[in-house]
Amino acid sequence: MKADLLFYNGEIHTIDETSNIFYWMRVRNGRILELGTESSLLNETMSDVEKIDLNGQSVYPGFFDSHVHLVQTALNMLALDLSNCNSIEHIKSCIKAHIANNDTDENTIIYGYGLDETKLIEMKLPDRKDLDTCSKTLPIWINRVEYHTSVVNSKALHMCCIPYTLKGIERVGSGLPTGRFTSEASAWIRNFMHNRITDATREKGVYKAIDTFIKKGVTSVDCMEGGYMFHDADAEYILKNHKRFPIDLYLYYQTLDVLKVKNHGLKRIGGCIFIDGSFGSRTAAISEPYLDNPSTNGIVFFDQETINEFVEQAQKNEMQVAVHAIGDRAIELVLNAYERAQNLYPSIKINHRIEHFELPTDNQIKRAKALNVIISVQPAYEYKWGMENGMYSKRLGVITKSKTNPFRKYIDEGLLIIGGSDCDVTPCDPLLGIHAAVNHPNVEFSITVEEALKLFTVNAAKAVGDFKNKGSLEIGKLADFVVLDQNLLKLNPQKIRLVNVLATYKEGIALFSREGEAFE
Repeated sequence: MKADLLFYNGEIHTIDETSNIFYWMRVRNGRILELGTESSLLNETMSDVEKIDLNGQSVYPGFFDSHVHLVQTALNMLALDLSNCNSIEHIKSCIKAHIANNDTDENTIIYGYGLDETKLIEMKLPDRKDLDTCSKTLPIWINRVEYHTSVVNSKALHMCCIPYTLKGIERVGSGLPTGRFTSEASAWIRNFMHNRITDATREKGVYKAIDTFIKKGVTSVDCMEGGYMFHDADAEYILKNHKRFPIDLYLYYQTLDVLKVKNHGLKRIGGCIFIDGSFGSRTAAISEPYLDNPSTNGIVFFDQETINEFVEQAQKNEMQVAVHAIGDRAIELVLNAYERAQNLYPSIKINHRIEHFELPTDNQIKRAKALNVIISVQPAYEYKWGMENGMYSKRLGVITKSKTNPFRKYIDEGLLIIGGSDCDVTPCDPLLGIHAAVNHPNVEFSITVEEALKLFTVNAAKAVGDFKNKGSLEIGKLADFVVLDQNLLKLNPQKIRLVNVLATYKEGIALFSREGEAFE
């Protein structure tokens, strides 16, 4: 048997019901065997342990990211990041440089992501003709930052063969597509492009992505894969390979086909099954018109009957559902479906999820609690778009923007809320998420540091039904933990985003450490 591991000389924060802090932690076969205070440190002198000095640093349970598009993030690791572009000319120069610096052949797709037109001088996305100046022979495909809008050049447009009747095709006066696509048309393009990607390419990117997650202290991830906006091959890849990776991956298969997922032996379904879109693309389904485009108040992609049937089938098969609903009109449809399913099968107790839940009414918050719905939030959205004059204000107006992501209300109502990044929309970085939740731009919606920590640890483990193994540092649980260079509970909350991860451990084994900073 391998020698026990003794981690000592640290501030070990259990984040359990008692919020205990211990000085040492003994690990055997990947699980926590003992925890002790400084005065009871007897095992340090024992000969059958391997000792690791924590050098007085703070230890917390390994972080969860409860909403990640892992394969999408992986592909972005291999693609062109346009997030720092400030003009259409800048975009074009980046694309041209990318083409010049990379080998291309007949199978090459020039893929760009992270584009945010609110950062551009022109305050608009490029169009097909702009991209044609970069290449007329290679397909170019760009995604807006939240992936609900695609922009393509003429070559890519001809390849995709988009049905003329799909929703979301922007056209000029003559009826020709501009190259900008939202809703169904964007999903068609995304699916077509993803269909051309090999598993070898997926794997290359996934290893790079997971390496970056580990360096952020992440030991568990809820993977939102497959479906119309992505590709089922992404979900199948994770399903076949998830045990090969050093961190735990929980697959949410984004499909309405309940039996297909059940036959895979999964107990959860969904993720980003889009009931509506996003604020950025003005497709989130809200009650009032968008401030900067009063002709629309968003899009609902499924009718009530379709959602009802899907949720009923999942409930009947004892399968947890997760769906994407941002605006109050979309949230209403989901709550109706969850309520109906619970009434039809009251003996089946399942805590379904709503992803994002950004602009609910007060009544919808109360209904979610009554239904024991898990609310999956992405606090970094507020850090990125919720500040004064940010995207939320531009799209929604100051009054509506002041109602987004009311985390304090969720907790006060007694809802179980969990934290994620929606990576690659925002980075997989739980410390950024904790910072954003504590420093919410709407101060009345801020939560405490301990509450924010639980979003990315205890609560997240409960949401996937694995709290017996992880989420807190308790005897018998997996020794999944992260070592930080600051005590989050004593730090100025405005400095949380500056905290560094010194090491990440999975089952007592170091997956990452900054040599010389944390350990001898």
